Amino acid sequence: MRFKRWPAIIAGLVLLAVVGTVLVVWLASGEPETPTATPSPSAPAVPSPSAAAPSPSAQVTGDGVVFDFTNGLEQARVVGSTIGALTVREESQVGGDISLVPRDGDFAVRFPAPCPGKDDKQCPRAILDAGADPALNPGLRAFRWGAAVLMAPEETSKGANVLQKGYSQVGTQFKLQVDGAKGIPSCVVAGPQGGKNVIHVAQATQGVADGRWHTVECARDGGVLRISVDGVQQGEATLPADLSIENDAPLRIGGKGVATNNDQFHGTLDDLFVAIG
Repeated sequence: MRFKRWPAIIAGLVLLAVVGTVLVVWLASGEPETPTATPSPSAPAVPSPSAAAPSPSAQVTGDGVVFDFTNGLEQARVVGSTIGALTVREESQVGGDISLVPRDGDFAVRFPAPCPGKDDKQCPRAILDAGADPALNPGLRAFRWGAAVLMAPEETSKGANVLQKGYSQVGTQFKLQVDGAKGIPSCVVAGPQGGKNVIHVAQATQGVADGRWHTVECARDGGVLRISVDGVQQGEATLPADLSIENDAPLRIGGKGVATNNDQFHGTLDDLFVAIG
């Protein structure tokens, strides 16, 4: 008789196991799920080489002008109310040419390539001239100027002008340039001091001629001139706080003119700006 009880005992054990499993699942369903691991923070996005730092021209909030080439070579975007319409004119010699090139869904401008010959008179030269609007004279006000710069190692020269207004030997000047084989940018303010013109230079420690985009910004505030590359300050210089920068010279991009020895810039520029106040 006792062997006949085994099927009933086994069936009872199976039923008990099923009921226990259902009970455990029901109790667990009301509890929050425990995470299996703490999520790690996302890695920061790596900026593209064409946007090494936020465009400095986007920071122009007072009076000033921006050359972003959205509408071609011959128009500048004017910021503020004191500057009227600003027409940009291309000037060239010996077949020099400035061309629009795509950049981040917009345009940048490319200047003539380095000249292989030793006779500078035979080298192509080209600049952009934005005229001599007096509203672009900062006087004693704090102001900034700069650009996004793309240069290959083979595009350097002893002196390459990015942006300038005025001349260093007479009157007053502000300027951004990239000099030497390493492509070291520097900011320049010049003017009369003690009966003669004195040139004040804030030079960066980092070259920009590496085939990648870099933003370079100059800032004059009172008696201090500063230079920043990709948003990091790299150098400064002192100058007289009472040096008022005013001249009737045109604002020029890519060189001081189209005559020989014009400090021709070779490479590509975008988002040039002057911001006053």
